[in-house]
This record gives sequence, structure tokens and C-alpha cells, in this order.
Amino acid sequence: MMKREFRRFGVGLVVALAAILFLLQANGAWAKSATRIAVGGNGIGGVYYLYSGALSQMINKYIPDVEATVEVCAGSSVEHIKRMQIGEIQIAPAMNDAVFHSQQGTSQFKGVHDKIRTLFIMYPAVMQGATLEKSGIRTFSDLVGKRVSIFTPGSGTYMMSMAVFGALGIDPKSIKIQHLNMTEGVNAIRNGNLDAQFGSLAYPAPWIMDLAVTHKIALIHCSDSELAKIYQKYPYYIPSVIPAGVYSGVKEEAKMPGIWNSYIGSRDLPDDLVYQITKAVYEHIGDLKKAYNDAGQATPENTMKYAIAPLHPGAAKYYREKGVPIPSHLLPK
Repeated sequence: MMKREFRRFGVGLVVALAAILFLLQANGAWAKSATRIAVGGNGIGGVYYLYSGALSQMINKYIPDVEATVEVCAGSSVEHIKRMQIGEIQIAPAMNDAVFHSQQGTSQFKGVHDKIRTLFIMYPAVMQGATLEKSGIRTFSDLVGKRVSIFTPGSGTYMMSMAVFGALGIDPKSIKIQHLNMTEGVNAIRNGNLDAQFGSLAYPAPWIMDLAVTHKIALIHCSDSELAKIYQKYPYYIPSVIPAGVYSGVKEEAKMPGIWNSYIGSRDLPDDLVYQITKAVYEHIGDLKKAYNDAGQATPENTMKYAIAPLHPGAAKYYREKGVPIPSHLLPK
């Protein structure tokens, strides 16, 4: 009798354990742990942060078993690339000048950063300089002797500003350069402690809009000959225009150098994962446009035209599926 009861108990125990295992698997407790992706996002409030935040949400929504989170990187483009090279982040936005120098091992990059691969081109950014209307500052030559913030060293804004100063024959030492974040810079201009601030980003720039709410502002601009000088020395800095009316009270357009932004990924990422990310971007571009309206400029055609680093094999697979010709310099390595 005891043996029969024991057998019944044993069978019941097996059934109970099987049920527990089923429930654990159903709830994901024993499922394969999610692949984690660290996404570079610059500083909170910037376009990069908003863009990367939206992309992270898309990855989490449309790609199973992947968890993407945004990492704040104060150094922006350059920091994104350097941290990607050592495996601290896996995907991130970066200005094309930073991508170019990372491939050459020049400027702020010591040695070639060989893990950088292109996923897609994002949108063009424009170098934007704002000041108070009463300052009288309107051109780059007006900056000599003035207090000017060009964001933090290592940022794309810093790199672009220093390059443009050099192309125009302006010695950076003749300017009282400061390294403030955008919010600090706006407050310093309001308080009379700063004369002008630059930021290389898409317009309208939130920090300039913020300044225009409380003060009459003016934008710094280039002449056509200055734009030609900049482009001749740095072909990735294309002549661009900030249209009149973008910012409150600014009734004239401002010609300034611009540059495209790339969304890059580590060579170490699995091909299939990058394929899924690239596919999600193009098939759900509306999700990105909710975060940043000009996200619609992320097209395969723009990617082939403006990308700097070679494509990641996973991204290349998607473009080939869509019949998009890939230039030789962008073929995966």
C-alpha cells in the first residue's frame, strides 16, 4: 500500500515539476537572456539623445530578445566613436567629420578606429552660432576677442568649430574660447558672461529657441567666399542655409557650413542583428519622425551618397535585398 502511495506521490511530483517548468518558460524565466545594446545619445535634450531614444524604443519594440538603452555621452560624436572602438557602446550617431578622422587616425583620434561601420545616414546638421542682437556680432571675424563657447572638447561641435576657424584663417587663441554645455551657454549669454555660442546640429536648435524666448537674438553667418574656402579644405563641410524665420525675430537667412550625420555600429555586432535594426529603421521611419521631423532624410540613397565608413555586413544585406547599388568605398570589410 505504501509503495502504491509512493508511486502516486512520485508521479504527482513529476507532473508538478513539469507544470512549474512550463510556467517558468512561458514567463521567460528560463528563456534566453536578452541581447543588450548600449546606444550612444550625447546629452539629454539634444537631437542625438532624442533620436537615439526613439531608435532604442524601436529596437525594443520590433526586434525580439534585444534590449537597447541610451547612454549619455557628454563628448558626443568623438566620444561615441572612441567608446564604440573599445566596446562600451554598440551603436550611436556621429558627425561625418568625426567618422572621417576616426577612419584616418587623425585629429582627435590616435590610431585608426577600425571597428566603426555605417548603418545608415541620418540628416544634415548645420553649424549654428547665436548671440544677442545688441552684441553686434554677425560674422566669424567679429568673434576675435570675444567670449565664445564651442561645446565640450571631443564633441563634433568642437571639432567642426576648430576646423572652420582654421579654414578662415582665424587663430583660436584670438578668441576667448569656453567649453560649456548648451544650457550653461544659454544662461551665460543671458547673464552677460558669454558673447556667443556654437552648436553643430539640425535646426531649429532647442538652445537657440530657448534664448530667443527671452532675448532678441542674431545668427552668425558666412559669406559665399568663406563657405567656398571651408568646402575647399574640408569637402565634407557642405554649404548650407538656415532659413529666415526658423528662430523668433530672425528675419534673414544665415549661410553656414553643414555636415551629414551617420548612424554607426560596431563591427563586432552580429550581422543578423544589424540587418534587423536597419530594416526596422526603414520600415518604421515614422517612429523616428515623431522624435525628430527631419528623420525622413534617412534614406538608402542618402546613405550611399554621404556615408563615410564602410557598411556593416548586416546593413549591406538589407540594402542589397532592396536592390540599392553600394559604392565600392562602402563595401563591407
